Order: sequence, then structure tokens, then C-alpha cells
Amino acid sequence: MKSVESVWNVWKRGSRKLRAAAMAFAAVALVSCGSAPRPNYYTLRVPAAPAAHDPKAAAVLGVERLNAPDVLRNDRILYYESPTQLNFYENHRWSSDPSSMVRDSLVSQLSQAGVFSEVRLLPARDPVDYLLRGRLLNFEEVDYEGGAKGRVRLELTLVCVRDHKVLWSDARQAQVPAQGKEVAGVVEAVNAASDQVLQELVPALLAQATQDIQHGVKTSP
Repeated sequence: MKSVESVWNVWKRGSRKLRAAAMAFAAVALVSCGSAPRPNYYTLRVPAAPAAHDPKAAAVLGVERLNAPDVLRNDRILYYESPTQLNFYENHRWSSDPSSMVRDSLVSQLSQAGVFSEVRLLPARDPVDYLLRGRLLNFEEVDYEGGAKGRVRLELTLVCVRDHKVLWSDARQAQVPAQGKEVAGVVEAVNAASDQVLQELVPALLAQATQDIQHGVKTSP
């Protein structure tokens, strides 16, 4: 067995190629670590709230977490290359998972509308008068049938807690063409599609809630 000293001498007299290869490997590793692209993060903008209502009584709305398929349960930006082929961007991500972003946007609009005295995220300790449930079915880029588009589909259901009656339920889908081929254009298209869907769903939801609140006031002892 070679002594430590002999091994050291061998290393000192080793081939230049071996040492050069080791140094080249180290350099590549350093460059690779230093040049790794940083992820870009995107979010939804909160659209303007609908015109405020003035109900006769206070009511509390609880908003459940939106159900969503597995592909929408993380922060990766999803795109479809065909109806059956999908993928994700590596370095472009949402600030949160899409179902959370859409729920936050929905809660913001409902809170600002003035129909409910409070809008709570569920689960919560205190009781609520109404429940809002929903499913986010689409929230992605679509790259077939005429170019890139942002696609969003959302279903919402309003339930009265006192009698467990479904007061209102509806679904909307929107597709908006993306401007350009950059990811930022796709994000803008998804934002616009989300805005359109909420603008179609929220006013009808608020109108039905207002009607039920006022009916409850008239029939209460």
C-alpha cells in the first residue's frame, strides 16, 4: 500500500490533462450555478368591485376553498399544446396556486360590494349565514386552434345555511387571445379571462343574495 507521502508525490507529478479536466469541471459547475435562471412570478390583479348594494340586514358569507383538478393545485403555469397534451413552464410561476388566487380575488370583490357585513375564508370558528362553494376547472394557456389564449372556467354555488337550500348556481368560461408569444402576454390573457368570468358571475350572485337577505328580513318575527 502506498504511503500518504507517495500518494502526494504522485498527485504533484500527475498528468496535466487530469488536473486540467478537474479544473474545467469545477469551472463549469461554478458557471452553471451562477447562471441558473431565476423564476419569474405572476399574480392576478383584482378587478373593480360591482356597484354596492344596501341590504336591510347584516349577513355573513363564508367562502370555501375552491376545488380544482390536480394540475391546478400548484404554482406552475400550465399550457395545453393540444386537447390531450399539456405541460408546465419551468421558470414562470404563479404567486400561489390558481384556486387560491381566484378565491382571493373573489373574496375581495364580495367584501367590497357591501352586500355582506363580513366575508370569511372557511374554515372559521364563527358561524356564517351563507356558504359559497366552487370549482376552478380551467386556468391555463391554450396553444392550439388559432394561437395562444388564456382560458378560465369557474363554477360557483351559493347556499343558505339556515335551510341548506341552494339559492344560486352558475358556471362561466372565457378565452382571451394572448398578445405576442411571451409568457407575460399569456399571463395578461389569463388575467383578462379571469376578470370576464368574475364580472359575469359576481353580480348575479350578489343579486340573489340580496333578494334572499331582504326576504328573510320581511319574514322574520
